[in-house]
Amino acid sequence: MIHQINIFIHVLAGTTALLVGGAALITPKYLPRHARLGRLFLYLLTTVVTTGFVGWLFFRSNNFLLMLTLLSGYVGYAGWRTVRLKEKKASLIDAIVAIIALTLGVLFMLELKKQDGNWSPVVIYSTLGALAIVTLYDLVKYFWLYPRLKKWWIYEHIYKMISAFSATLAAFTGTVLPNYKPYSQILPSTFSMLLIIVLIAQQARKQRKKQRTLTHQMD
Repeated sequence: MIHQINIFIHVLAGTTALLVGGAALITPKYLPRHARLGRLFLYLLTTVVTTGFVGWLFFRSNNFLLMLTLLSGYVGYAGWRTVRLKEKKASLIDAIVAIIALTLGVLFMLELKKQDGNWSPVVIYSTLGALAIVTLYDLVKYFWLYPRLKKWWIYEHIYKMISAFSATLAAFTGTVLPNYKPYSQILPSTFSMLLIIVLIAQQARKQRKKQRTLTHQMD
């Protein structure tokens, strides 16, 4: 009964997070509603991560879903921290969280290879790769290239929050459409990556236009 309740909360929070996250994506960032929806998405994502971890720890539920939960949890946390810090340097706690997330991702992958006979290498490695890209970037930025990368915070925020949404969506479609794996997991991630590219390109154009305007005003 406890396991069923945990699953119900996990599914309800995850489904609601997709709806709220989708609404945040289509809401212009300059509107206060965008920030409110983003915060609500993070609250729901926290519930998804917590119930997912409880399910794995006490009831040994699907390891791969936990890996997606770990990915969405970390990039959601990192995306929130990015918009809070902006050009300020991350704290040591942030670096420790990144190290823990990457370590857990590697350990879960090794556990998957030992226990799950039907795991898809493409999906597993792409999921771990996505986690590695974000965590290693954050660690490189913290320990080495902070002065050069600090102005990229808006691009980081776009990438990380959409990645959190993407991981949640992949977990949902992979569960609802199990007969279409690995495509039911890969296609949402592919679509989200294309969306990230488009939004970052749009933001880069806005930044360049703003810079040109400031330059003309100074002249």
